Amino acid sequence: MEGKSRHLLIRFDDMDLRAALILKQDMLSLGGEAALSRHAAGLSVDTTPVILMGTAKQLSRLAEKLGDQPFGLDEIGKSLEILLRGNSLGRSFVVGDRDLLADNDVLIVGVLNVTEDSFSDGGSFLETGTAVQRGMDMLSEGADIIDVGGESTRPGSGSIPAELEASRVIPVIQDLAKAGVRYISIDTTKADVAVAALEAGATIVNDISGMTFDPEMPQVAADARASVFLMHTRGSPETMQEQIEYEDLMGEVYNYLDQAVNRATGSGIARERICVDPGIGFGKTTDQNIELIGRVGELRSLGTAVMVGASRKSFIGNILGLDVHERLEGSLAAAAASVMCGADIVRVHDVAETLKTVRIAQRVAEWKA
Repeated sequence: MEGKSRHLLIRFDDMDLRAALILKQDMLSLGGEAALSRHAAGLSVDTTPVILMGTAKQLSRLAEKLGDQPFGLDEIGKSLEILLRGNSLGRSFVVGDRDLLADNDVLIVGVLNVTEDSFSDGGSFLETGTAVQRGMDMLSEGADIIDVGGESTRPGSGSIPAELEASRVIPVIQDLAKAGVRYISIDTTKADVAVAALEAGATIVNDISGMTFDPEMPQVAADARASVFLMHTRGSPETMQEQIEYEDLMGEVYNYLDQAVNRATGSGIARERICVDPGIGFGKTTDQNIELIGRVGELRSLGTAVMVGASRKSFIGNILGLDVHERLEGSLAAAAASVMCGADIVRVHDVAETLKTVRIAQRVAEWKA
């Protein structure tokens, strides 16, 4: 009876009016409903937003009916199928030949910044041996993935040459791989750095731009059969906090990530190797960050895993009035909230404390489901 008991609201933007009117009739015939623009009844608009309202079973039957319909409804049917799978199935995030979410445990990504000026730990792990030891410590504390970055992306930071970035991260990745670390992500927006990191032993590309800064990045990841973290941002780290006006926050973040996923799959990256990230702190205000954490489960309808990286971010300091080194409890609360709202993966600085926190949050989230 689950398909009949689960009620969903699904929104489409700028749908061809002809398609929208057919969609409404089909939903009514199935016992559901579809809300259109008030102008649609008078046929005075060419496009309209649509909100479908029905049970999972009704929407699944709708997707089947749309296969031979005109005006782009066949593609809408395919989108509905992906969305419904994303909301009903357990999440997958395949790295190499293993699905890291197969056991249904929330994954922990440990942050390893090999930088001079990262907002939280800049300069702490510039020396290769120190960085490698930090990575091994996080692994022993329970991290599933070690995320190595050589360029700061804090608000206001500028870009550095690819050669300098690579010189920082490649020795660390090589030594971690030699030590047996299987799951290493390279935090970069540069294809050249990603190529070198993947050759050195990384298996995941973490691109804060959703693979928009460097057009070669999607093919680089696809050719290496790498998995990817695709994040939403606005502008560059240097300018992102100057671009915080949104007409529709989740709608714009969702559309950006949808395009990023399509860009990745179009280059040959399998959907199960993709994880999306709403980009907490990247071109958002404190209230916008809170909203995205609260609504992060909506990103599941992209049919990918979902990651949240809120650890030690400025919105926590803004709420609590605390310096970056005093934000542990706030970071743990943000991680717990993210998991309870639908995140599969959390990216954090404090691995041991976060692991204990999210295990409890996950049990509560599972009970609620």
